[in-house]
Amino acid sequence: MKQAISLEEIYAPIQEYIPDVEATILNILATSNELARAAIKHFFSSKGKLLRPALCLLAAKFDGEINARAIRIASALEIFHSATLIHDDIIDAAYLRRGVSTVNVKWGPQTAVLVGDFLYDRALRTIFDAGIPKVTSLMYETAEQVCDGEILEAKERNNFNLTEQEYFTIVEKKTASLLAMCVEAGAIAGGLPLDDVLALKQFGMNFGLAFQVVDDCLDFTGEEHEFGKTLGSDADAGVLTLPVIRLISLVNEKQKAEVFRIFKSEDSFEKLQYLKDLFAEYDALDYARQRAREFADRARLELSVFCDSSVKRSFEGLLAYVFDRER
Repeated sequence: MKQAISLEEIYAPIQEYIPDVEATILNILATSNELARAAIKHFFSSKGKLLRPALCLLAAKFDGEINARAIRIASALEIFHSATLIHDDIIDAAYLRRGVSTVNVKWGPQTAVLVGDFLYDRALRTIFDAGIPKVTSLMYETAEQVCDGEILEAKERNNFNLTEQEYFTIVEKKTASLLAMCVEAGAIAGGLPLDDVLALKQFGMNFGLAFQVVDDCLDFTGEEHEFGKTLGSDADAGVLTLPVIRLISLVNEKQKAEVFRIFKSEDSFEKLQYLKDLFAEYDALDYARQRAREFADRARLELSVFCDSSVKRSFEGLLAYVFDRER
């Protein structure tokens, strides 16, 4: 049996820069505000995958050495992502993130909103101060896309007529656009030619779509202590993801009515178990994973324009990691 590839192996070409990113994040977020400082320390006490800064640094590494501006940009992108997570946890009433209590559970939703806003502000200011106009423009465009995706998702909660295409529009805006921006910004900071920048941007978009679909599957199948966040949180919040959309398209009218009833139920355990049983019966999760593989194949195709290198192999490794991961 082939051993799953680890993030440590994937990050090998940029591993020496990861401590710089972690230190830069804390430096950017330094504040004299005691409450903000405590909430930030709590949130970052459990490390995430640092996927977004890694994508940025890998893209910058294609052309050789990583410069200080690329590290600052990569750090700001992780901060921006963290802000979206804090706000997501408020919306979903989630109690767990990266294996620790969420900011909204520990300090309340009002404080969590403000801390998330603080992170947004510091991230945007850092990008602006990096002094690369194209990256600054990208950041503002992406922030708009992410917010638009969040609003669309909120609008479509408990909409059992949501189509796959509408779902993918939300995913592209809310998740994939930021991952694409991370790769594109790194490529720009690294001085890559325009054609390479565009190829990496498309890689990031397709990678992001694959990543989110698998994440939506893990929301039902993962182990909570491994997944690091509240299982079934999307369903509890009324968010229809691809496995649920696929299931609704296949069941008969009687089952469909029961799915609607269970989906709106406040009994999270009953909901999770009932949906998991139906997913198995109708192969809804397998269908979703196959769609994710299609996006991964498209992402892999974008890498074909690059010569073999450790960085290219890391990007390919990330595509494998999407399907091997448990969180």
